Amino acid sequence: MPVRTAAQYMESLKDDRSIYIEGERIKDVTKDNRFVGAAETMAELLQMQHEKDLKEVLTYNSPTSGESVGMSHIQPKSKEDIKARGDAMKVWMDATCGMLGRSPDYKNVMVSAWAAAAKSFERETFDGSANIKNYYEYVRENDLMMTHVLVNPQVDRSRPAHLQESEIVAQIVKETDAGIIVRGARMVATLCALANEIIVMPAAVTWQTNEEHKTTNYAFGFAIPTSTPGLKFICRPPVGHLSAASPMDGPLSLRYDESDGVAVFDDVLVPWERVFLFRDKEAEAVIRGKTGAGPHALHQSVVRATSKSEFMMALALAIAKSTKIDEHNHVQVMLAETINIAEFARTCRIGAEAEAHETQFGTFAPAMRHISLWQGMFWKLYNRQCEIINTLGAGGLVGVPSYAELAGEVKGDVEKYFQTANADSPKRIKLNRLAYDAALSSFAGRQRLYEQYYSGDPMRSMSLMYRMYPKDEHIDRVHNMLDDLEKRQNPEWPKQDSGAAFNKNWK
Repeated sequence: MPVRTAAQYMESLKDDRSIYIEGERIKDVTKDNRFVGAAETMAELLQMQHEKDLKEVLTYNSPTSGESVGMSHIQPKSKEDIKARGDAMKVWMDATCGMLGRSPDYKNVMVSAWAAAAKSFERETFDGSANIKNYYEYVRENDLMMTHVLVNPQVDRSRPAHLQESEIVAQIVKETDAGIIVRGARMVATLCALANEIIVMPAAVTWQTNEEHKTTNYAFGFAIPTSTPGLKFICRPPVGHLSAASPMDGPLSLRYDESDGVAVFDDVLVPWERVFLFRDKEAEAVIRGKTGAGPHALHQSVVRATSKSEFMMALALAIAKSTKIDEHNHVQVMLAETINIAEFARTCRIGAEAEAHETQFGTFAPAMRHISLWQGMFWKLYNRQCEIINTLGAGGLVGVPSYAELAGEVKGDVEKYFQTANADSPKRIKLNRLAYDAALSSFAGRQRLYEQYYSGDPMRSMSLMYRMYPKDEHIDRVHNMLDDLEKRQNPEWPKQDSGAAFNKNWK
């Protein structure tokens, strides 16, 4: 099957998946208002792959079937391939204002990287190399949407799962001829209600410890359909204002709330052909380091951040212009700050792609140096963009009425009293509702938390960057400079009592 249409994707969600939210099971996510907005958005992204003007950017010819498949599945063989993939992701990210963290390309690039590094899955305990390659081709050729869970439930956060025993953490409870039986829970399954497949892999960050595993029950990796018997998802409440009188009251939250959930495995059978890692004490290291998938996943993220920061910049500029506060110097300074943030993200993307390098697997990967810089800083900068929008909008964000008021009994008053120097009331209300949704709402809060933690604890990521950075050469530079100055010092220097003679005392 080539790239799917919107209709094909929506139809694929009408299976027997177990989605629970606010105390009920949802039989059809395409008809439930808590999921349909994001489902339709995902469908629109897939449909874009068929548009004449975008098909060449968003797709490439499959090496096996020759049909059009998503560009995010490509296993890059050059710097040009890395950039082409980034350009394709940018089209989707611009279309969604960078607000969809788990758009299809996120998992696509990870699975393609794992498959390229299939040799890393040839382990003593289990050879999953053929399985990961077959799975990659399966999702690529069928244009499937994937979610994943990498993190254990927050029960005892003082110790990693392999150093404790818990009935809550997802674990192998039985082995059969057909496959392994898994019981327990994992988090956080973003997009779980709208995905066709779920990937379950070890945690992305290895704890710094020399203690031995108590059990290998937790050491595995696999993928199964989200409709697999015994698998259920318990989702958080929606962040959108679903009872809004107008869709313009939640222009982001009603379309881009991709939902998050906890995956519960109630003695789920995972067929052997879907297992990638099995009872492997180094399973975390395989995923985190040996496959080299991290830079690829974060490449998608830095492209998304570029679109997101550019959107937030544009929103800040529009808010300031609407009331002419952009004429004030201190406001211009804040607006310049939002521009700097957008350009920072763009520069990180450009650097990562320009310095892409060949891997041991014969593929190319973006440069982690630039991505690490983005990873350590962007979540703080994004918070700042939200703060600037809130500052510029001020009381206007709190007092903005529903867009539905323009068709209500007080239409005349609304048209008169909610206009600004550079915008009539309809334009001003739409703009302020958008700004509220982007920077102040529950949706905005979830976006800020997502940016901070979606790739793991930023403190650990920055600590890892510190440990891996080539520090000695920079430290040596300082000491070498001081030693050189000491050698060049004129022996008569201590006898000089005039500051005017400073330059004469150095050769």
